Amino acid sequence: MSEREVAQRVFAKEFNDSTLSLASVSADDLSDVNSPNLLISPTGVRINRVFVAGVITEVENLGSEAGKERELWRARISDPTGVFIVYAGQYQPEAAIFLSTVEVPSYVAVVGKARIYEPEKGSVFISIRPEEINNVTSIIRDRWVVDTADLTLKRFDLLSQFLSGGNRDDLADSLEKEGIDFDSSEAIHDAIEFYGTDMEYISGFKQIIREALLSIKENASVQNKQNEDTENVILEILKELDKGKGVQYSCLLERAKLRGIQEEVSDIGVKSLLAKGECYEPKIGILKLI
Repeated sequence: MSEREVAQRVFAKEFNDSTLSLASVSADDLSDVNSPNLLISPTGVRINRVFVAGVITEVENLGSEAGKERELWRARISDPTGVFIVYAGQYQPEAAIFLSTVEVPSYVAVVGKARIYEPEKGSVFISIRPEEINNVTSIIRDRWVVDTADLTLKRFDLLSQFLSGGNRDDLADSLEKEGIDFDSSEAIHDAIEFYGTDMEYISGFKQIIREALLSIKENASVQNKQNEDTENVILEILKELDKGKGVQYSCLLERAKLRGIQEEVSDIGVKSLLAKGECYEPKIGILKLI
């Protein structure tokens, strides 16, 4: 049994710019999940499978529009650099069910196959056929952004070595000693020749990554402020309701809901306060301030 291709982490910008394919899907093969696709990205990543995370912002049921599938769902998943397009139909039943019921907007993570669709010459559409899709937290999404930024910046370092010149074979031998295999070296060369990737491209992409990292830092600051506000409200409610015997957890949640705090948010706030030692649980379902 052959090993599965590694699920690459690439930003939406790089994924959507990846139009160099070793095998493409024709207009008649949109639903053919068995036809192989191997994309070469502008930074030289060989992409067969991807792992992406972001906010699902739109889901649409295309029905029998494709002509091949009885049910076809299309979703848009946004990361700080752009949007991934995801299709799921009869060959991805679990993903299709997920998309038919998912709350929009929400954070999701997807592992799937890269697909390149060329309905006519010069018209290229890049998408993902999901193997697995799940809801995740904002923390996992932010971790994905940081990890993907790190991997992309390391590829920029490799690209810079290639762009600095030198004999192709000598450079490949030198990189092999650093653990970079021949196929990866060839993919970088192919990317430079096909896309014209240069230092200007690298510089512009670095700025996009910088903005992406700043955006999640700002989101984290907002989230921390919201968590702090929730905890303060919960402490106020505990002080108001506790007459000496503690407060029933269900009553606390109901009072918090009257103040506009959803149950799942209150639950996170209570767990945080328990971890910080601000309150404790003398009996199951009863909370008391320290």
